[in-house]
Amino acid sequence: MAKKNIKILSTSINKKTSELMDAINTSIDIDSRLFNQDIKVTKAHALALNKLKILTNQELIKIQKGLDIIVKRHMDKKIKFSRENEDIHMNIESLLHSIIGETASKIHTGRSRNDQVATDTRLWVLESCKNLKNQIKLMMKVIIKQSKSNQSNIIPGFTHLQVAQPVTLAHHLMAYFEMFKRDLSQLEFVEQMTNENPLGSAALAGSNYNLDTKLLNKELGFSKSKTNSLDAVSDRDFCVYFLQSLSMVSLHLGKMSSELILWSSNLFNLFDISKNYSTGSSIMPQKRNPDSLELIRGKTNIIRNQSSSLLNVLSNLPLTYFKDFQEDKKMIFDSYDDLKLCIDVMTEVLKESSFNADNGLKICEDNFASATDLADYLVLEKNISFRDSYKIIASIVNYAQLNKKNMNQLSLGELKRFNHTIDHNIFQYIDIRNSVTRKKTPMSTNPKKVIEAIKNAEKFLKK
Repeated sequence: MAKKNIKILSTSINKKTSELMDAINTSIDIDSRLFNQDIKVTKAHALALNKLKILTNQELIKIQKGLDIIVKRHMDKKIKFSRENEDIHMNIESLLHSIIGETASKIHTGRSRNDQVATDTRLWVLESCKNLKNQIKLMMKVIIKQSKSNQSNIIPGFTHLQVAQPVTLAHHLMAYFEMFKRDLSQLEFVEQMTNENPLGSAALAGSNYNLDTKLLNKELGFSKSKTNSLDAVSDRDFCVYFLQSLSMVSLHLGKMSSELILWSSNLFNLFDISKNYSTGSSIMPQKRNPDSLELIRGKTNIIRNQSSSLLNVLSNLPLTYFKDFQEDKKMIFDSYDDLKLCIDVMTEVLKESSFNADNGLKICEDNFASATDLADYLVLEKNISFRDSYKIIASIVNYAQLNKKNMNQLSLGELKRFNHTIDHNIFQYIDIRNSVTRKKTPMSTNPKKVIEAIKNAEKFLKK
């Protein structure tokens, strides 16, 4: 049995480096997260070496058993990785050497850490995309559930944060369903761009050994191998795509957070955030703060910066591998962890909180949200051009505001002052609830259209 903690990369080229160099060079504190992927890649590579008879059957079994022991020790938290061995690849090889001896020295035949880390990282990104898609779908199910519970509730739709037109709360919530639906497509694109196996590229020029790439792809679950070895070891586009995809999810989570924060304020009173996800003030006993949503908003803002940061790292690098690439993993790991937490928290906030739709109707009435419907009344029933009807209704709104009245508090006599053709039918157009049912287009807030949208959303999630 070999000595423990053997330094795999101790060479005649550079027997010793400074402590500062070791500190900046080591990556095991970050890339230890690729443990499972590196074990899987090493097992697959061992099979390919065995097929070439570089490893005997007995040596293959010995390596596989040794790797299984390492996995078991890791699960039992009995492994302490060595910074001296720099990264997860060298640490696993060193651990294997300490368990099975010199046979472990054969495992790196025909490969490089360059294609090894590229493969490990791709496997991690593929698994992470799958996890995120499952999480997003759970959140989307909660959105559908809340939408079904709020199909008849009216809230103001906003433009420029000003009350614009009435919409159903269900319609508003389903807008977020569409955003996260696009995010799922983005993650599927990331999977497609990541699903290429770099193994066989070795350091950059390709391996001197005729490794069975079909075998490697089958063992690791890749659909195909990389076409060009230089591109294979230098390509980190998939990491950029991954971070950009996370940025889009973050964008939508941040948008939802900001909206719910506004809605939960005393000024809006449209959203009652669960006590489990809000906190009190240290000095003001009456306050309850939407801290969970504010934290989501803050974290998602940081996540969105990471794709730009990685682009800066990769920018202007010649082919092929550079240590600059060592920075990519911290970015993707941290972003993934933060986003995963944010999605979980948002899912629970939506699940446990409630909406105050009664106040939504009042806000619409107080702020003339059916004014556009009144303009359409003059177009449809009085054959007045829209531009002229717009001016008439604007005058009525100004009059109501000056007299501190809502539109439904105006008498027919008052309304006729602005146009003598106005009749009692105008009150049907003033009614806020009629506004949503009057919409005709398939993507509109008409409750019938929203019900159809919810059904289609449920079918989508069952695919």
